[in-house]
Amino acid sequence: MQHLTSDHLIDYLHHELGPADDARVLAHLKTCDECNRELNLEATITDRLRAIARAEELELPLGMQSAIMARIADLRPGPWQSLHRFLRPIVIVPFAAAVAAGAFFLTPVLSPPASSSALPVSYYLQEHDVRAQENPLGDRSAVILSSLNSTNDGVPVIQAVDAQR
Repeated sequence: MQHLTSDHLIDYLHHELGPADDARVLAHLKTCDECNRELNLEATITDRLRAIARAEELELPLGMQSAIMARIADLRPGPWQSLHRFLRPIVIVPFAAAVAAGAFFLTPVLSPPASSSALPVSYYLQEHDVRAQENPLGDRSAVILSSLNSTNDGVPVIQAVDAQR
């Protein structure tokens, strides 16, 4: 049986192995006392190095900490930078599309109803008759509007009488 290398044990200790390698190392550690001692030694070394690093950590001088905080405050975007960031195409294009769609769909709903000042059908018939009489190649027979009625569904029914009869 082959023993594990120090690199494998350190990677196992720091949870850097894949699932298959991790399972293989764990199975080996259950049966091998020598590799277990090596793993405990590596764990002890790691713990001592961390303790030494914590003991040697130095606090930043108060002046340096405030200088760093001031620089961070200077890096915050101003109102124009925030507006510029908001007006990026990824934000403004969908917003403009939503406004255009809203205008398209809400215009018929919000527009006032058709005014009652629309011209009656008789005006158009008389205008047509005048233009037809002015046409030198047109039919010269006059059509007189005898009545303009509307049906129940509001559709106008025009009754005309030929003037030559």
